[in-house]
Amino acid sequence: MKTKILIPSIIGLFIITGFTLKSKLSTVEESIALDNYKVIKVDGRIVFQTSGRDMHTGDQFTSNEKITFKTEESRAAVISKQKGRFVLTPDAKSSSASNLLPAMNNVSSRAGALINAIDLKNHFSDNYLILGEMELKVGKDVYPMNKDNFFYLQYAYGEETVPKILKHHGDTLEFTPKDIFTIDGKQMEVPAKINVSLYYRDNVNKKSVKISNFNLVTPEKEQLLIELEVITDELDGKDTEKIKNEVTAYLVEFYGKPQKENLADWLKKNMNM
Repeated sequence: MKTKILIPSIIGLFIITGFTLKSKLSTVEESIALDNYKVIKVDGRIVFQTSGRDMHTGDQFTSNEKITFKTEESRAAVISKQKGRFVLTPDAKSSSASNLLPAMNNVSSRAGALINAIDLKNHFSDNYLILGEMELKVGKDVYPMNKDNFFYLQYAYGEETVPKILKHHGDTLEFTPKDIFTIDGKQMEVPAKINVSLYYRDNVNKKSVKISNFNLVTPEKEQLLIELEVITDELDGKDTEKIKNEVTAYLVEFYGKPQKENLADWLKKNMNM
């Protein structure tokens, strides 16, 4: 009689254990199947629904993470070791739904000779990213630079319109954010992004010619290095050229297009690339 009672119990125990084991394996498989992403940068405000915490650079999450976009313009640059770089954006139908869009690739920096007005207008356009300090050669036959002929930027700072002469040596223009945003001898806070106009001044003929209007972008160095470190860490083991291309593409997509030599010098000095 004991044997008859024990056999069904053992079978039942085996069946229950089997289901438990299968359930655990299923959970492990689902976890492995989820894509893991690391946050490079957040524009606007994005919140993790479970914790209620804001998303920041360096945060990690899986593809099934529930998030809320606090504004329609909010977005995040994220990267996966397996799948690469993406842009996280809100779904048009719901602030609680998101889209993972492939990030920009195969983008170039600003290059080419600046000989005439068309060259300058095309060069100084859209979002212009300056990393640290930048020098730029300009055609001296069309745009000589001396005490009577020079370039200057004009921008609004508070309620004031500020014209700022750009320093130069020979045929080379100097872009130094700290100098550009020194007003009446006082160093002002360098804005991360500001709309400016570029002019060429002929003092002899008392004439200023507007070249272009663009957004001058000057990110804070330490924060930018933290963001770029996320990219390099996730691409560890890849060749240097691929990493450079990814870094350049990210900068263009989330900040602006840098000048070729300025970018190369900055990466070499600050990231040993």
